[in-house]
Amino acid sequence: MEIKTSPFKLHYFVCERCTYMIDDELCPKDTAMDLRKRLKDMAMEHFPKAEVRINGSGCLGQCEHGIASILYPKGEFRTGLRPGDETKLIEWLKEEFKN
Repeated sequence: MEIKTSPFKLHYFVCERCTYMIDDELCPKDTAMDLRKRLKDMAMEHFPKAEVRINGSGCLGQCEHGIASILYPKGEFRTGLRPGDETKLIEWLKEEFKN
């Protein structure tokens, strides 16, 4: 087995299994996946592909908080994400990218 460090400056995972309640009903099951796709498309306009990746993930164990995500290498969670949060997330990722 070989151990290597990540080639990415930022690697952001969005759980594609998370759901949340809207008016006492679960959001559509593709909501998290659609959010991740929009975020990835936006990220491609702002970051070099070789340095920043946006990927979907399975359960991150934070389902009770809504759509969850985690940024590596920092290991920082963002939870309670909703459609429309993409611009705020990109701005946050820009700040993280600078550091």
